[in-house]
Amino acid sequence: MGEELRAEDRLQLAQWHLGRADGLRLGLVNRAGTLLSANALVITGVVFASGAPSSDVSPVIGAAALVALAVSAYSAAQVASVLTGSRGLPALSRSVGSPVPIAFSYRDTVRAFDTPEEFQTRFSAQTAQEAANSAVLELWRCISIHQLRARKMQRATQSLLVGATALVAMTAARLITDLV
Repeated sequence: MGEELRAEDRLQLAQWHLGRADGLRLGLVNRAGTLLSANALVITGVVFASGAPSSDVSPVIGAAALVALAVSAYSAAQVASVLTGSRGLPALSRSVGSPVPIAFSYRDTVRAFDTPEEFQTRFSAQTAQEAANSAVLELWRCISIHQLRARKMQRATQSLLVGATALVAMTAARLITDLV
């Protein structure tokens, strides 16, 4: 059996993983921007292909347009929730009475200390063990939140594909009706 990591080593390992988690979060943000742009293209394509300025849109084209717009709106809402953060996650909240993960969880740190002096005193007094425990707790939160956001991005991507497919079907129907 291997030897247990010292608190300093666990802290360093957790900090490395937190840095990696930041990279994963930035990757999700970049993909979210791409999905928003693609949704904008689908919506623009729907307006263009439906001939929205004219009042005689066939029911088939109208239904396809409605599907494309609805799933694109759903996709954009999923992406927006990824960009604005995960709210209402009680399972990820710090347990009542558990130590504040000082400087690792900004939200908890700001709530726990009223003055910079109070924060500085407590920050300086924490042990390597306490810092390592705080880092590990924040790492767990980051991993959990990333998982939730990744699922939302997956749903957003699937919705975008449905919207793009509806746009293609609508455009084909429009071309066929224009030829006939």
